[in-house]
This record gives sequence, C-alpha cells and structure tokens, in this order.
Amino acid sequence: MLKHYPNKTKQMARNLRAKGWSLGEVGLKLSIPKNTIRGWVKDIRLTQEQIKRIKEKELFSRAAGRLIAARLLREKMGSWERGIRKNTAHLVKSALQNPKITKLICGILYLCEGAKYPASRYLYFGNSDPQIIRFFIGSLRKHFNIDENKLRFDICYRWDQDYNKLRAFWSRITGIPPIKCLNSKPDIRTKGKPTLRENYRGVCRVIYYSVDLQFELQSIGEAIIKSGAGGDRTLDPLHAMQMLIPAELQPLKFYDIKFDPER
Repeated sequence: MLKHYPNKTKQMARNLRAKGWSLGEVGLKLSIPKNTIRGWVKDIRLTQEQIKRIKEKELFSRAAGRLIAARLLREKMGSWERGIRKNTAHLVKSALQNPKITKLICGILYLCEGAKYPASRYLYFGNSDPQIIRFFIGSLRKHFNIDENKLRFDICYRWDQDYNKLRAFWSRITGIPPIKCLNSKPDIRTKGKPTLRENYRGVCRVIYYSVDLQFELQSIGEAIIKSGAGGDRTLDPLHAMQMLIPAELQPLKFYDIKFDPER
C-alpha cells in the first residue's frame, strides 16, 4: 500500500530541495524514501552552484563510504582470523606436549627449509621468520639432545642493513652467542635497493655440525612425504602425518580445519 504524506511534509521537502539539498539529504531529514521525494521535486530546477555543491557532497560521501567499507572489512577479517586461531589453539597445546609430534614437525620444517644430505654434510636450516627459528632451535634443544658447542648461525641480509644489529638480534632469538655467528656478507644484488619491508631482519641460518642429526631430520620429513605417496594415491602428507601420530592423540585431525570466511 502506498503511504500518503501530508501536504505540509511535501512542501517542506520542496523547500529543502529549492535550497540546494540533495535527495539523500532531504530523505534523511524527513525519513522519507528518495524515490518518493524525487516525484515531489522533479519540477524544481537547481542553480549551477547548487548542482556543484551536491556533486561535491556525493564525492565526499563515496570516499567516506569506502573508508567505512574498508574498516568493516578489516573488522570482519579480524573476526575470521580470531575464530581460526581459537579453533586451532587446542591442537598446538595438545600436540607439543608429545615429543614425537614435535619431532615430526621439525622433520617437515627441515625438509622444506634445510640443506639436504648428501649435498650437505651438516644441519643447515634457514628462515626469515624469528618465530620459526625460535621454535626450530628450541625443539632441537628440548628433544634431540644436542651439543651446544656444535651450534653456529649466519645471516643473509640486504646491503643497507646493519650487520651488528642483525647479529645481536638473531643471537637473542637463537640463544647462540654473537661470537659464534659465522662471517656473513650482504647480498650484493640488493646494493642500491632500499629495504622496503618493515622489521625485515634478513634470513637467519642455524648451523649444527652433525650429519647424524641432519639426516635424522631429513629422514623424518621424507618418511612422512613418502608414506603419503605410497600405495594410496589419495593420501596427502597431512593424512600421512596423522598416521604417525600416537594412538592416544588420533582424535586430533589437523586436516579437518575448515576455511570459513564468514566467521
């Protein structure tokens, strides 16, 4: 049913329009749909100055709308991220209580980021993420009974970065004394190219002089991958990893985490 408005309301809308108000502004002022107002004021001719003012107002509103939309998107993505992290937090807590699972994780990490035997004859693991380096070397110390005297590190960094600051930083992350940082040189390819990434501290490479530990980690990673590439071609590496998890932790299904952008 069509809603009937009193003549007083219609006249108020016409007066506001004659003053150069946009249809949206009049609608907000009187709480009336723009299409309804458009029919009431279609015969009113605006001056060029009024038309210019309305266009400027519309441009400003669009820009403001984009800012609001961007903020809402950030909030939505933040909520989605928090939901995923909440759903996976218990997996981490349960998994890292078991040394076997931590060793599996180290093996996968080393297979991805470590130097391989026989091309290399010692452990050599590099990454630019301080948290990954801290986790990896912390796991070695906790679960592999390593000899601290065999630990070293070096740094691959950009030409415009301060080596002494980087050495001090990665020494704190690894727990390896700065004096045990091997001679590191900047990447000559980056000369004249400023570092754009904030907080980028180069690539830290953990070195451990043991072919035994190197090959052990490499073998763990290869065992997981090969078990997934065996007779059952539909079995992916994460399924294979689950097969190696102790029975008491089998309910933990790492591959069942769902991507839900609506969270």
